[in-house]
Amino acid sequence: MSQLSRSIAGLALAVAMGLTVLSTLAGAVPLLYAGLAAWLAGFLLWRSVPRRTRIQSLVLMAIGVAGLAVPAAQGIAVDWRHAISGNAALLAMLAAVSFLRLITAPAGDAETAPRGGQSLWRTLLGVHLFGAVVNLSTVFIMARRMARDERLSRRQYEVLVKGFSAAAFWSPFFAAMAAALTYAPGARLPVLVGYGGALAVMALVLVLLQARRGGTADFVGYPMNPAALWLPALLAVMILAAHAVWPTVSILGLIALLAPTVTALTLFVRRHSPGLALSRHVHEGLPAMRAELVLFLSAGVTAAGLASLVNAYEPALPFAGFGAPQASLLLLVLVGAAVVGIHPVIGVAAAAAIVEPLAPDPDLLASVFLAAWGIGVAASPLSGLNLAMQGSYGLRAGEILRWNAPFALTMLMLASALFWLHPAG
Repeated sequence: MSQLSRSIAGLALAVAMGLTVLSTLAGAVPLLYAGLAAWLAGFLLWRSVPRRTRIQSLVLMAIGVAGLAVPAAQGIAVDWRHAISGNAALLAMLAAVSFLRLITAPAGDAETAPRGGQSLWRTLLGVHLFGAVVNLSTVFIMARRMARDERLSRRQYEVLVKGFSAAAFWSPFFAAMAAALTYAPGARLPVLVGYGGALAVMALVLVLLQARRGGTADFVGYPMNPAALWLPALLAVMILAAHAVWPTVSILGLIALLAPTVTALTLFVRRHSPGLALSRHVHEGLPAMRAELVLFLSAGVTAAGLASLVNAYEPALPFAGFGAPQASLLLLVLVGAAVVGIHPVIGVAAAAAIVEPLAPDPDLLASVFLAAWGIGVAASPLSGLNLAMQGSYGLRAGEILRWNAPFALTMLMLASALFWLHPAG
């Protein structure tokens, strides 16, 4: 793929961000235009997408197109535009959040890696908090520094992967939250952060207790720089405050506006050539999210097709409502699907269409999606995170599954228990 194609794709994603802001916050343009810009970027980047992801995406698009075509062939009206624009705001939010990497770095100044119990909990908290903002790259930055002879110990692996994955339970900057807000319309961010935050605390305590078995004196951690978190924390507070003042404001649109703006202002204040840094990120950083872009676009087509089938034929479901028992069952199904290699966004998109006739409480449904995403990413040896860890640090799929199974089962029980405490449970 040529550099010109990458640059045009990056510009198309930047345009999609801007159009999403105009659509969701000002109502100035249809969201369809943002979707078209995102699809242009996906088309330009298609050849550079990993083969496995391309196959998955083709299958998803085929399912979605069939779901739209069947009712349309029988004269039933379908909304084809939703297949193009369904995940436009989600993708705009992910592109916007990627700008935060320019101003947030987990590295401290220490030349030697810290050791011992204090290093363990600081590393766990660091990968969780920085991962909540910077996302996946945090894990690999820290893993490279912590590894010895290109190997990670079991405890190092578990601290990094489980600590990072727990951020999916609550972080406004995670793809999980974007998907939850997209596929559970009406869900309230403060409720989701509260539920997910409680689940994340439980997960971190569980990881810490498991990692401390056998002593911590030999644990090699990562030198953290907590001061770098104040800007993302301020951004999160701004988003929550805006949502409190304007409850109907689009969270995805708000993040798409604020994340690049805060990044640009910070770079300007720091005198770090903001124009050059932002331009480089648009032309190089945004195209790097090609795999997620193509997969999420395809999942949007699938969701639109399944929703059309459900609306057209109203299939009978074995439940009359959606409460804690149904939420727990759906969580188990979604985590099981993730363990066998189905990306969480695919399960979320399909589940949202299938349970729609039950009129689920959006906060409860979104909480299920967040819990399933966080548990599934950590537990599955086939998740993108764990596949990368296997390729880089000599870990085997079997041992990853064995290490993560007790954690996943415990988190399934804890998440289900929280569903019963939910007002809609």
